[in-house]
Amino acid sequence: MTPARRVLHEKRHLIWPVVVAMLVNVALYAIVIYPLSQKVAGGEETAQASTAALTAARRDHAAARATVKNKGEATRELEKFYGEVLPPDLGGARRITYTWIDQLAKRSNLKLERENTDAKAQRDSNLWKLVYSATLSGEYHSIRKFIHELETAAEFLVLENVELSQMEGAGRSGLNVNVQIATYFRAGANGD
Repeated sequence: MTPARRVLHEKRHLIWPVVVAMLVNVALYAIVIYPLSQKVAGGEETAQASTAALTAARRDHAAARATVKNKGEATRELEKFYGEVLPPDLGGARRITYTWIDQLAKRSNLKLERENTDAKAQRDSNLWKLVYSATLSGEYHSIRKFIHELETAAEFLVLENVELSQMEGAGRSGLNVNVQIATYFRAGANGD
């Protein structure tokens, strides 16, 4: 008999309980511990995913609050623009076109040759657009002064078109300028 077999035969009463204990440990690991470790690992992944989702939700919530705040500010600014900057009605729009532009032309040493206006409703809006067309005559530096003062005026006027031409005729010198200037106003209950 070999020494290993002899030891196994003589110490079998000690070896069998060790072998049984090892088999019980392997069985317990396979049946209880390994499945629990998988549940714990799955729980950790779920917790990490939940933490990431919570962080994203908080970020989205903050962005939504900022959007609501910005929308409120934009609405207030738009109402301020409508109330303080735009003419209140067609009469106000005509005052800042006919009267104000006539005074500006005189201050700029320009002669007002002809003028007319055309009001049009804007699509999908309660705003109307008043387009003022005029022909002015004078010197180049006067025309530049007129355009500069028009573009820097506090009144809401948009210089849409400028056409410059040489005056024609015997003994006439200087330039003609055709301008189209627009302003907007809110339509009232009766459309003006």
